[in-house]
Amino acid sequence: MQRFTLYGSPHSLPTYKVALMLRLSGEPFSFRYVSFRKGMHKTPEVLALSRWGQVPVLVDSGRIYTQSAAIVEHLAETLGRFQGPDSATRQVVREWLYWDVDALFPPVFSCYGVQLGQQKLLPISVEPMIADYHRGRAEAALSVLDAQLAHRDFLCAAEPTIADLFCYGDVAFAEICAFDLKRWTNVAGWTERVTALAGFKAPFALLAMEDAELS
Repeated sequence: MQRFTLYGSPHSLPTYKVALMLRLSGEPFSFRYVSFRKGMHKTPEVLALSRWGQVPVLVDSGRIYTQSAAIVEHLAETLGRFQGPDSATRQVVREWLYWDVDALFPPVFSCYGVQLGQQKLLPISVEPMIADYHRGRAEAALSVLDAQLAHRDFLCAAEPTIADLFCYGDVAFAEICAFDLKRWTNVAGWTERVTALAGFKAPFALLAMEDAELS
């Protein structure tokens, strides 16, 4: 039995963030695929784990954790990985997690939804003006990220923290949505450093649309 079981979807940006944290920490985990198209998020099994019917959900030694930012903070603390070297840095890390949830994740997630709709993988159709609005917000957030990385290798410390892994999870999906990261040279360089970390895997290389035991 694995210590960790992760419930989620490969199409879920927050699920990837938690999976990446586990992967880069060298922690094996069981993955349980929750298909939203099949309504699995509304089943009694998932609702018993997630009061909001959302993913990801992490079960750690029988205890349930929800909300991706809270999950990666829990993992950083219990595993002693990617925390930041001191309490002041950890506070800055926490601020970047919450910034991401507020500013970077929503527009990138919306852009990805537009793309899935265009590919007929979601039953949605978004007006071009609305799609452009989401891309503009994502571009603005990427510019904030770029400014933070102007004179540093990672967001909050000399080494990567959960702030880097968390924000990278959205940047990875921005690339899937055909954002040209070369427009943000500091983000592009930072992306290369994150993807060079030992054990790294890209979103759909790490998770698939099926249950799995991952190491």
